[in-house]
Amino acid sequence: MKKFILATLFLFNFAPSLYAEDWTFLKDTPKTAPHYGIAIVAGSSDLDKHDSSGDLYGIELSFDCQYAKASEHTIRQQLSLTKFNKGSLDMYTLEANPHYMYQLESNTYFGIGPSLGLAYADGDSLDHFLVTMGLGASLKKDITEELFLDLEARTVYATERDADNFRVVAKVGYYYHDLFKGKTVRDLF
Repeated sequence: MKKFILATLFLFNFAPSLYAEDWTFLKDTPKTAPHYGIAIVAGSSDLDKHDSSGDLYGIELSFDCQYAKASEHTIRQQLSLTKFNKGSLDMYTLEANPHYMYQLESNTYFGIGPSLGLAYADGDSLDHFLVTMGLGASLKKDITEELFLDLEARTVYATERDADNFRVVAKVGYYYHDLFKGKTVRDLF
């Protein structure tokens, strides 16, 4: 719980800039592509009720939100599918993790945001579906127009305390600029 309180205080540090921006919701969005990306995720996760950490790996799809826009920064939606493995415990997680992205330099970004997910745990004392929520922070660097690196730390709470965890992951990804040939999600429907 200490980690969650510290993370929440950290988030409130950035709250004034959230209020200072002009926001638009569900209005006509510019005809710009949402900057789709796909990344390989690898790192470590430390479950609260276990003595040591285990491997975490998976895949992540990401894109800039087209329906909630800030005047100066972006909201980057990240959808990740990961697997945690430690001894006889396997946990599969599907999470939505929007990050409010601050541009630090021309190709470097700092992001912070919540996560909401569904997990399936198999092994040890866990053997069922769980709901997860958390708070994370990331540092993303665009290496080229197509290639990016991302480091993320996230604290995650589950409906079963044995599955609460803290994770640190690295992501290597690729941007698909013309995934839908310049069309936005709205144009597809």
